[in-house]
Amino acid sequence: MEGSTGNTVVLRFRDGHATHAVLTREFTPRDSAIEAETGDGEVLRINISDLKAVFFLKDQRLREAALQIGGGDAEQPIGAPARVEFFDGEIVHGRVQEYTFENSGFFLYPSSPESNNEKIFVVAQSLHTLSLEA
Repeated sequence: MEGSTGNTVVLRFRDGHATHAVLTREFTPRDSAIEAETGDGEVLRINISDLKAVFFLKDQRLREAALQIGGGDAEQPIGAPARVEFFDGEIVHGRVQEYTFENSGFFLYPSSPESNNEKIFVVAQSLHTLSLEA
């Protein structure tokens, strides 16, 4: 995929459907849209406001190797422990490094080594609650 960043993602839309894709350019919380390409070559440009979240997937081979050798526990993400509840009732736990109201959302880093996700971009408009945990 030409111009690909190599980040495999699952785009979760507000209406409940999901699409697997590869980002075609870098993405930051300040962006108003995301650009990606699906496995069948469809090029997507999606407004962040149409999304619930963007799940950045771990490389499956590296994830399996880390779980087998027990390397997942040593790499605890930095940031404040948090609980995110989405508008649809889904709850995700992880760590938040930074969140400002000027951005379209923030990155949540799952704290479980078993997670399939390297990080999750949480769209601010999709939040029901964000609770920092002790």
